[in-house]
Amino acid sequence: MKVVGMCCILLQHIPLIGWWEEAGVFAGFDFRKHLGLPGWSASIQIKEDALRSAYINGFAASDKGNEEIAIAFRPDFFVEYLRNLTSLHDFGQSLQDLQVLEDVVRDLEVNDEDISITDYERKSTAVIVKRKLRDIGFRKRVLTAYSYQCAICGIQLKLVDAAHIVPVQENGSDETSNGIALCALHHRAYDKGLVAVWDDYSIRLNNQQITKLRKANLDSGSDKFEENLRPIIHLPPSVSDRPHVENLKLANKIRGW
Repeated sequence: MKVVGMCCILLQHIPLIGWWEEAGVFAGFDFRKHLGLPGWSASIQIKEDALRSAYINGFAASDKGNEEIAIAFRPDFFVEYLRNLTSLHDFGQSLQDLQVLEDVVRDLEVNDEDISITDYERKSTAVIVKRKLRDIGFRKRVLTAYSYQCAICGIQLKLVDAAHIVPVQENGSDETSNGIALCALHHRAYDKGLVAVWDDYSIRLNNQQITKLRKANLDSGSDKFEENLRPIIHLPPSVSDRPHVENLKLANKIRGW
């Protein structure tokens, strides 16, 4: 199995992180195992399989022995790695828990209660990893399907979110067909029920809400807001990526339509 040596910089209390240019992924090492180490060492290595797995799945752990594991991850997991780096590397203390973590990464649909880790901190970290990877996967799939364009107004400019049609708290899935790309403005408007997407993909403005806002003298900009609404949402080319009709109906019911 091929092992890749990493060129890293280690400063006191700073995470020990390497970069693999070939796939564009980071490798994080347990700084507690390498205190005082110079900038490069044969021990700063990680299996290439882990790097490639991280490129595909977003995250992978690599057992280095002696209770040390290296963590490979894509740039979109970088912040989460920094937030949880100690607890992530603590998986080196239990190969059984490490195996469960790897299983979770392969099956992100597993229920939290079915994650068979008894240590509270490591189980909490496994749940965090699962949720973050699901969020990353959902966001990437939805934004790609909509060409990073708001389905309601067509704007791009890196101002677009991947929104759930049926909210997660209402048992909404992370299927692409339960997602819609919306700019920050229309994401808020959609979640608050100011606009809706009907089951024929038409966009509707909530005139009752506009009337209430007008009575409260809070309707400034409403004409421009309505003018910028497309008659029908921008749809992904692939039919399987388009909003599922039943999801749209349920979402409108949840939001009071």
